[in-house]
Amino acid sequence: MIAALAFCLAAGLLTYVWVGYPLILRLLNVGQQLMLRLRPGRREPSPAAWGDATPRLSVIVAAYNEAGCIRTKLDGTLAQRYPAQRLEVIVVSDGSTDGTDAIVRGHPDPRIRLLRQEPRAGKSAALNRGVAAARGDVLVFTDANALFGPDALAALAAPFADPLVGVVSGQGLYGSVDVDARAVAGFYARYEAAIKVGESALGFLASTDGAIYAMRRSLYTELEPNEVNDLLHPIQAILAGMLSRFAPAAYTVEPPSSGGRQEFHRHVRIVAQGMHLLRRWLPSLVARRQPRAVWMLLSHRLLRWATAPALLTLLVANVALVVERGGAYTFTLAGQAAFYALVLAGGLADRAGRGLGTLALPYYFCVVAAAQMAGLVRFLRGGAQAVWSPTGGTVRERAA
Repeated sequence: MIAALAFCLAAGLLTYVWVGYPLILRLLNVGQQLMLRLRPGRREPSPAAWGDATPRLSVIVAAYNEAGCIRTKLDGTLAQRYPAQRLEVIVVSDGSTDGTDAIVRGHPDPRIRLLRQEPRAGKSAALNRGVAAARGDVLVFTDANALFGPDALAALAAPFADPLVGVVSGQGLYGSVDVDARAVAGFYARYEAAIKVGESALGFLASTDGAIYAMRRSLYTELEPNEVNDLLHPIQAILAGMLSRFAPAAYTVEPPSSGGRQEFHRHVRIVAQGMHLLRRWLPSLVARRQPRAVWMLLSHRLLRWATAPALLTLLVANVALVVERGGAYTFTLAGQAAFYALVLAGGLADRAGRGLGTLALPYYFCVVAAAQMAGLVRFLRGGAQAVWSPTGGTVRERAA
């Protein structure tokens, strides 16, 4: 009885997190559109109706040893089709030692400013320093290795024509000469974009994309060292009575992680910091009666981070049920065994430096799930990382 209950609960959790939640968002959006059509006088403005908003933008880049890509990032930002007099770029060098500062300082465009943070204090401190120096009405946060797509800044700025919008997220896309990495990253980006479309229609995002998003200057408050800015800012927006939107036309291109090890460590850090933030801010959302935001954060973040324990529970319970009852549970166990055999084969191929092919998706799914579990453990032990290092790679690799 206990094994059957554990099996059903684990299967139900995984189904809800990865299939049910996106489907519910879709159904809610469809219902919302039907209600608007039934009430002709209550049409919600579409992005086209917002017009071509051109607020003053301050693009803020926190950089550590980004000499390999910072010049390309600066040139691409200044080449955006956006009014030149309404755009500035602030690069905060977090104790870089590789020539990043010299490249930024030597750029001839006066719209670029360099701030040096010494000694290294982490990304949050760098963003605080950059915002303090910003002159724009809207702050754009982006990574040094994330290259803007055409008209990305214009697409990101447009929703701010609606005075109720406080945060707008774009999407980070991935380009790579590695076909396997590109396929996995591309699938994940499309999946996340579909969820963000659903969340955006309801006025909140469980997280922005750290590679490209923007918020009103008036909403910004100083970040604590271990706070995840792209998770925090939609929460602060809704607590201020403002909406978060998703602008898929605002995108960047960057390289995916080079292998399972790098992806693992990245997600450990994300989850550990995310848990610290949710522990602090979820009570505020509950107290301020924001059930929609709480539901999205629990579904899109907290419950997803429980994927690894659910997978383990599902496997152990399935083995117990096969011993006790056999029958249909034999087939579900065979399915799990086949899945983990693919994961193991993917791990061996990754370790050997070979192409993963169709093994890439199950392998990286389990790598991320394991990393999320490790991140939860790090959080429980009180650990969170305040400083970061670039992913590495040349400009060509980053832009491919």
